[in-house]
Parts: sequence; C-alpha cells; structure tokens
Amino acid sequence: MKVQVINILQRNPTWLTVLLCFILLIWQFFATALSVNVQIIIFISLILLTGIPHGALDHLIQEAIYKKLNKTYHLRNFLLKYLLIMAIYALVWYLFSGLSLLIFLVISAWHFGETDLEKVPKGVLIWSFTKLIYGFYILSFILLTHVDEVKPIVFKMVGTQSNLIESWSFIEMNVKPILYLLGLSFTTIFIIAQSQYLINFEKERMFRLLIILVSSAYLPLLPAFALYFGGWHALCAFDNIYGYLREDAPNLSFKYIYLKSLPFTILAIVSLCVFLWYCNVFAASFDPFSILFIFISLITLPHLVITHQMK
Repeated sequence: MKVQVINILQRNPTWLTVLLCFILLIWQFFATALSVNVQIIIFISLILLTGIPHGALDHLIQEAIYKKLNKTYHLRNFLLKYLLIMAIYALVWYLFSGLSLLIFLVISAWHFGETDLEKVPKGVLIWSFTKLIYGFYILSFILLTHVDEVKPIVFKMVGTQSNLIESWSFIEMNVKPILYLLGLSFTTIFIIAQSQYLINFEKERMFRLLIILVSSAYLPLLPAFALYFGGWHALCAFDNIYGYLREDAPNLSFKYIYLKSLPFTILAIVSLCVFLWYCNVFAASFDPFSILFIFISLITLPHLVITHQMK
C-alpha cells in the first residue's frame, strides 16, 4: 500500500497539493482563520520550491531547442536576451503601470492555458483561443473570489487612477456575472474546438485541478494563488519540461534537472531580495506583495517566450 501511494505521488505530485488543500481547509475550519504567518509560509514555500525553479530551467529548454535546430547555444547570449526582455518590461512598468498590469494578466492567462492544455494541437486558431479563454477564467477565478484582498495590491501596483477606480468598482459589483460569462465562454469555445479537433483529456487530472480551484475559493488569497501557481501550474510545467528534455536524453533524471534549476533559482531569489530592498528604501509606498507580483511578471515574460518556443 505504501509503495502504491509513493508511485501515485511520483507520477502525479499534484496529489500532494490536493492533500495540502484539505489540510488547510480543515485547519481553517477548526482555527476559524489561517493566521497571516501561516499564509505567508505557505505562499513563500511553494513559490521558492516550485514556482521560481520551474522558470529557472529556461536555459536548459533554450539549449535543447537550439540543439534540435542545429544552432550554437551560448549561455551568455541567452542571459543577455533574458535580462534585456526583463529590463524593457521593467521600464514599461515604470512608465505605464496600468498597461503593464494588463500585459501581465494577458501573458499569465496565455501561459496557464498553454501549460494546462498542453495536448491540444499547435497552431490551430480555435484551440489557441480556447487556451487563452481558459487561462483568463482560471486567473479571474483565483483573483475575483478574493476581490477584497486583491484590490489594495492592485492599487499599490498601478496607483489610484480614476479609470482604474471606475473599472475596479464595476468588477466588484459584477464578480459573479463576470465569472459566469467567462465560464460560459470557455465552455462554448471548448465544445466548438472539440468538435473540430477531438482531444482526450485525463479525467483524473481535471478532477485534481477542480479540487484545487474550489479549495482556493475558500482560502485566503496568498495560499490560494500559491496552491495553483506553485502546487499545480509549476508542477505541470516541470512535467512538460522534463518530457521535452528527455526526448534527446532518455536517461535524464528529474532530480538532475531540478538541481540544474537551483543556480538560477538562487540568482532569482537574490535579485528579488535586492529589488525588495531598493523599493523599501526608495519607493514612496512600499508593499512587499505588490513588488513580488511585479517581479513575477518580469520573469514571466521571458519565461513565456522560451516555453512557447518549446511548445
């Protein structure tokens, strides 16, 4: 029995996330609410253990892509291009915070859809649109079921602009209709896409995702976001990356690629700490979580470019 459980967790580590969901819900039920310290510990743990590391494999993905194309790979050129994309996006954040937030939401939605619906045919317009709508629904569900917690973070990220205040007031008053509309849109476009290009999805996988999403609606924002981003998305991305890298190296172990992610994970963490310190010293209104989400957006954009090439 013990061996069977271990095999299940090795094949589908997101079952651990499902277990963590139940633990947090039970804990919250008996303790009335999760303390801020517990929320922060869960959030930081999942971001550091899986969230950042899955993006720290981009250099291996790029190397494998170049190998398939018979092109010469240089780590220095990879890093320069990666940092250049981050720097340009950081400048856009500084100059146009509202636009940058919109870009972040769009690329996050696309990235979530591309990772979760990895089996769909590539380059087919109807399925590309399905992935985008799916990603928007997932992102909207997590954010809008915690609309009161999201509001101060968003305002710290982009400021209290009049158009943003009006838009946010509309969103606050129409959370359920927005989620229903997105859900209906995804269901409709999914059925149309399936009628043209039938794809068999793993029911057990969908069941795990459903548990994580439903659980997140009853948990505070930080653990809710971390459970999906670190406990689902990052683990699914690890699986996709592992499968891609093994195409040219069948004996490659998962332990090996995780260890390969550590140098760039550490570099990202150090960069984040420096970024937080700088904002704490020089920013007029410092909020660590808004800064953290901006940092995630900066590393998401080049990561999206690399993983899209992999797809």
